[in-house]
Amino acid sequence: MLTRKRLKILQVTQYLDIGGLETMILELCRHLDRTLFDVEILCLNGYDPQYIQRVIDNGISVHLLKKKHRFDLGFFLRITKFIRERQIDVLHAHSGCFFYVALFAIFSRVKIYIYTAHGLPVLKRLQDIVEDNLATLIVDTIVPVSVEIAEVLARRMPQSRRKMRLIINGIDTRRFSPRPEARQLHEVSAQYGLDTNIFWVGSVGRLESVKNYSMLIKAFASMNGVPGRKAGLVLVGEGSQMQMLQQLARDYDVEYQVVFLGMQYRIHEILPLLDVFVLSSLTEGTSISLLEAQACGIPAVVTDVGGNGFVVRNEENGFLCAVDDVVAMAVALCRLRDEPETAKKMALASRQRVLDGLDLDSMVKQYQRLYLQHDYREHRG
Repeated sequence: MLTRKRLKILQVTQYLDIGGLETMILELCRHLDRTLFDVEILCLNGYDPQYIQRVIDNGISVHLLKKKHRFDLGFFLRITKFIRERQIDVLHAHSGCFFYVALFAIFSRVKIYIYTAHGLPVLKRLQDIVEDNLATLIVDTIVPVSVEIAEVLARRMPQSRRKMRLIINGIDTRRFSPRPEARQLHEVSAQYGLDTNIFWVGSVGRLESVKNYSMLIKAFASMNGVPGRKAGLVLVGEGSQMQMLQQLARDYDVEYQVVFLGMQYRIHEILPLLDVFVLSSLTEGTSISLLEAQACGIPAVVTDVGGNGFVVRNEENGFLCAVDDVVAMAVALCRLRDEPETAKKMALASRQRVLDGLDLDSMVKQYQRLYLQHDYREHRG
């Protein structure tokens, strides 16, 4: 019986540094069935050497091919040559390079082009809309990671409706798991300078305007004004709003209770130290950080945007609130602090929410079926 050769897949992204989109790419690459697929990663702008070490250790190559200048037309020739030399079967692009990779697909005559949309379109210029619609004619499948993203893309690119396939992000529930026993918990807490006697509110993400962390700081300050267990706020990540947020903490007189941990690579150690995970975002896809927190059994308080409302079922595994409704967020935080039984019940429901189809194995299997489905059609054709 003839055996089909392994499909060669090239994941294409702008950057590979710590973040939800990047985590999804790395975990997908690490867990694809190596008897069926060979996979490599191409970055068009840069990567964090420390962050990508996990995939390199798994024998996955990471390449960087950048434009030398704005009008570097040779950029397309170099990447076309790169794709042809490696005999790539599947180009799998991710948010930020939809149109570019569509051109790569044409020039290299690659068999299959798949695009995953991790968030809502940011650029609304006519040029960007035209480029997105042209790329839609070339792509084989568009994978939105939330229902809201699918709806927005369908309005922006009407031809995309018949090419969409929803695949929700998934989390490694073995790596991200509930709190360790007390002794280990104290050791890890001490490592990050977090007192285990404090009720810790936390979030993980880039310190940028879309994350709306000013809402979180204001809600924390309001919660802090209500008598109860001493609380602290942990923000994990870096970004352009760092100084502004530090100043806001001073303005609301909570600067000594807010901990900026900066860039961290062992998020699976930090999340179990939290008592509640918060997303105050203006927009989200299906947040990897939220899923990771849920897998660790951490109740969530999140704004009702994007995929947040799909992951968090209000008053079951967390609370939903409107964007910039500081009072509602503060009330939810106080409930989780002051009602231990509510928090315990939501913690159990949080873990179960991820186990019920939002785990990494489920996501990987869906992408594998998608790759093989297209390959089967190519062979039949």
